[in-house]
Amino acid sequence: MLKGIISVLQLPFIRHGQIDYDSLAKLIEETIKAGVNGFLVPAVASEVFYLEQTEREELVIWVAQQVGGRVPLIIGASSEKIEACRCFGRLAEQVHAEAYLVAVPNMLYGEVNEIVPFFRNVSNDIGLPLIIQDLEFNGPGLNMETIEALRRALPSLLGMKVETIPAGPKYTAIRQAFGEDFFVAGGWAIMQMVEALDRGVDAMIPESSMVKVYSKIFQYFVDGQRAQSLQLFRRLLPILTFSNQDLGTSIAFFKRLLVKKGIFRSTVARNPDCVLDSYQVRVADELIDYYLNLEMSIN
Repeated sequence: MLKGIISVLQLPFIRHGQIDYDSLAKLIEETIKAGVNGFLVPAVASEVFYLEQTEREELVIWVAQQVGGRVPLIIGASSEKIEACRCFGRLAEQVHAEAYLVAVPNMLYGEVNEIVPFFRNVSNDIGLPLIIQDLEFNGPGLNMETIEALRRALPSLLGMKVETIPAGPKYTAIRQAFGEDFFVAGGWAIMQMVEALDRGVDAMIPESSMVKVYSKIFQYFVDGQRAQSLQLFRRLLPILTFSNQDLGTSIAFFKRLLVKKGIFRSTVARNPDCVLDSYQVRVADELIDYYLNLEMSIN
């Protein structure tokens, strides 16, 4: 089972738009050094839907080689097209990933009867474990009846990454329905991280720039030091409150933090929503300094 902090690799871009693999290599090395328990790539925080298919394939192969089996790797295989999901699922097998992840296509939340056939077709003949991403930023996501139908229909289903509103009760409902062997992870609800740990999630899947602190919070908790975990988490909350206003702000903020750390060379993003105005820049820079001091203060 995957456990701990499994971070999404943000993608650095050179000014003219190509992936900056030198900066990405630095991010991987620094994140492993910070104590990450695995990587997910590419995903929403990687600006995955702004990548061409050939770029995604090249990226997956490159990351797998760079990581070299040092930590588990989950390959993001999401698409609204079944064959594209299958393509990336097969690629995940080829690079010996631990699992592949496919998000529920947005259009299927309104066509519930199509969800099980979609994932049955995606996973057919792919032996690698599948993680389904229940991603509805402003909604409840899948109901438990549908999740139970997916569990019955998909032998390779390892678990769920839950990113819905609210996330907490769904973590508990899934855990109670399927037991301890079913993987349950949170992501966008990182602002409720300690609640998620109280509810018994296996992993949190945030971005990669603050892994040192995320990992310390997680480790305090599993060591039975919940008070210390909560205390450190509360010190992180001002940053999460700002960064998690929306996806564009989040990506822009964390790229800015990675530049300040000397890991990324540029804050360039392909997602056009990743723009901070002058007021946001001022607050972001104050919070970046606050975070760097926080990171330096922990062992």
